[in-house]
Amino acid sequence: MADEEKNELTNETETEELEGQEEGAEETEKSLEDKLKEVIEVQTEELGTLRRKLTISVPRDTLDGQANEQYAELRREALVPGFRKGRAPRRLLEKRFGQEVSETLVQQLVSTGYMAAVDKTGLKVLGDPLIYVKDDEGKEVLEEVQPAIAKMKLPSEGPLVFSCEVEIRPEFELPNLEGIPLEKPIVTITDEDVDTQVNRLRSLRGMLEPVTEGGVQVDDYIKADLKITVDGQVLKEQMDVRLAARPQVVDGMVVEKLGEALVGANAGDTRTVTATIPDDYPNAEYRGKEASLEFAIKEIQRMKLPEITEEFVKSWGFESEKDLRDYIRQDLEGDLETEIRRGLRGQVSKYLLDNTSFELPERLSARQIQTVTTLRLLDLYRRGVSQAEAEKMMDELRTSSREDAIAEMKLAFIMEKLAETFDVEVTEGEINNQIAIIARRQGQRFDRVRDQLAKDGSLNSLYVRLRDDKILDELISKASITEAKLEDIKARRKSGKKSEEAGSEKAEKSEESSAEAAPKPREQVKRTPPRKKKADDLADET
Repeated sequence: MADEEKNELTNETETEELEGQEEGAEETEKSLEDKLKEVIEVQTEELGTLRRKLTISVPRDTLDGQANEQYAELRREALVPGFRKGRAPRRLLEKRFGQEVSETLVQQLVSTGYMAAVDKTGLKVLGDPLIYVKDDEGKEVLEEVQPAIAKMKLPSEGPLVFSCEVEIRPEFELPNLEGIPLEKPIVTITDEDVDTQVNRLRSLRGMLEPVTEGGVQVDDYIKADLKITVDGQVLKEQMDVRLAARPQVVDGMVVEKLGEALVGANAGDTRTVTATIPDDYPNAEYRGKEASLEFAIKEIQRMKLPEITEEFVKSWGFESEKDLRDYIRQDLEGDLETEIRRGLRGQVSKYLLDNTSFELPERLSARQIQTVTTLRLLDLYRRGVSQAEAEKMMDELRTSSREDAIAEMKLAFIMEKLAETFDVEVTEGEINNQIAIIARRQGQRFDRVRDQLAKDGSLNSLYVRLRDDKILDELISKASITEAKLEDIKARRKSGKKSEEAGSEKAEKSEESSAEAAPKPREQVKRTPPRKKKADDLADET
């Protein structure tokens, strides 16, 4: 067969043509991105605040030029039976490697073409784009970069044209950063603070148990089969979905009344609730429409907390409940400066939010929500909040509190800009130290926590949080700080300072349930003199 192909395809004309292509491919040393930036056509369409659609066209001669380079490389390296290395004809290479070359070109031209388009338009984008592709029914949908590229084909003629959606950074001016007015609260530890921490330890050992009597209660977990329909058409079906009976995000849709719909239901019941399809839903045809979500309930589970027994106390390394409570009190007092520092950072963050103005989208995208919730989740884990409690607080952030999510996203943009001004460095050792703290307070091994953070992409978020803490500490060092009783601070806020009151209720709820950390191993106890602090009230500083 190789001899037949050689007789059919080998001729001097083809060989000379390919050699000329090789020489042409070596004439330029420009990167592919630089070349594409010069030749591509980019159309920009505004889809809303901070969202743009880019339509990118790569000319045919560029496609052919890149193909020539690919085949020239193949000719130099490929071993083709019946031909000496470097002498295989182009037609034979196309026959044997055409599919592979086509896939490589699509990968190169789409990914590099996108970067060239962003550079050419000067857009400051957030994260990776979502690319339009055709689904099985021929409808345009948005997909992540790699799955989308896998579905794209190189055109046989004409330019390569593709479209994508991107989110962009807002433009704004920072406020004055010198002498930010801060109040350092004078607070004390109370028995209530200790009770809160004991309950947190119980929640770390809580177990989900099947509910055999009575219906669903708020915060119960259900396992159900889900069917989503729009205008009578089934959009999605999914078996064994697990979710909690409270406001949730389901398939990108905020379902605020899910808890109300599920409460009272029993296994075997079917409950239906409606929700609006978000603006960044992959299938643009359904955006903004009302969807019906049907849940066929199969199982109900409820969190049961352990009693404070002798066995429970000893499992934490103490001989009696009194020893445990005494240790917790000392541990909280030892964390006094950390908690006060956290409160001051909260005040600086609030100052930045109140004094920086720019427009954000009416509706946050799923990726924006994920950014702010990942940062908040890491904070909760650093403070010893159990997974179940953290999940509940994240559900609240994703659904019922758009204002909080908007504020956190706005703060993230501000911190990104501050990072360009302040020269801060986060070392690997500092990241590992925080992972060790999370592991200790969650009662897990260091390596398991680090592996999980790496798996779900949270290591970068941890870096960002540590970087932000350093920037906020730098601003605190330049601030104007006065000490005041917590009661006086509260009274002033209630007297009508709107800028101080904005969002304080939600912040207080969040901090009340997450301000303290789980105890350190007993040998690490710092026997420090009692200091004035009331842990939960530090929420007023954030």
